[in-house]
Amino acid sequence: MRPTVTEQLDGLRRILAETIVPEVTSPYPAEILGGVIGALDALQANWHRIPAFLRWDIEATAGVLEAAQPLLDADLAAKVAAMKADDDPTDLAALETRQMRMRELLVEAMPAILADPDETGAYPRMIALFRERTERFPFSMAARPPVKKA
Repeated sequence: MRPTVTEQLDGLRRILAETIVPEVTSPYPAEILGGVIGALDALQANWHRIPAFLRWDIEATAGVLEAAQPLLDADLAAKVAAMKADDDPTDLAALETRQMRMRELLVEAMPAILADPDETGAYPRMIALFRERTERFPFSMAARPPVKKA
């Protein structure tokens, strides 16, 4: 398929950088535009890593929730158990939905995990998940300096 997703993202970024940037003279819109161009750069470079990241995040979050099972009330434990189904690894929308739902369940489980951090090992697994998630997140971007006009 031409243009590819990568080529389309590059084209959008170039249109903004080459056509729109020279026309934007106000500092705040120029700064916002620079951020959008930076986000497109990050998306272009990393969009192909999204499915693997989502699968990893789902599995790692499930591991924390499984470790926390003894701490959870019956209703929450049933919700966690219901999330065991595997998704089609090529269905990005399904992966995103499942990842968001797993994160919501982790938020629901946090009070129980925090109330007894040494009981199940879920607490250190949760902290490790948060740290590794930050390192693995495909769209980490360095802050861009404001665009300076001559």
